[in-house]
Amino acid sequence: MIFGKINELKFYEGINSDLDRVIEIIQNGSYKDGNEGKNEINGENLFFNLQKCQTKVLSDCFFEGHKKYIDIHVVIDGEENIGYSPKESLKEKTEYESESDFQVLEGEEEYRFKMDKDNFIIFFPDEPHMPLIATNEVPKSLKKVVFKIKCEKR
Repeated sequence: MIFGKINELKFYEGINSDLDRVIEIIQNGSYKDGNEGKNEINGENLFFNLQKCQTKVLSDCFFEGHKKYIDIHVVIDGEENIGYSPKESLKEKTEYESESDFQVLEGEEEYRFKMDKDNFIIFFPDEPHMPLIATNEVPKSLKKVVFKIKCEKR
């Protein structure tokens, strides 16, 4: 997991060509003009989901896990908290769905990150995270993108 300020993304250039493409898109801001839902950049290998949603009280949130994709969360408008706990401290609530690359896990969050338009956070496969936690436990509107970079673990 990597958390930082948007202007620090340049430190991660050169690691991977798909990550370089995401960094370029974030820096030029073109993702903000995307369509709600899935926006393909390179088919199933690289895309982003633009979401207009509501944050939730903690008791309505859950951990999600992925095995095939790296997630890069960027807020466009609003703010949210994202919880994190190592996978070994959580329990599987649902079976992993390979087609959707999605699994629900349960347990206590060990860390929390405040997200706004100035931050980014990257979660790698098998790093469960709990998005959409309302700041100050007051649900509000949120517009964000989640970039997905295919990266199957072997």
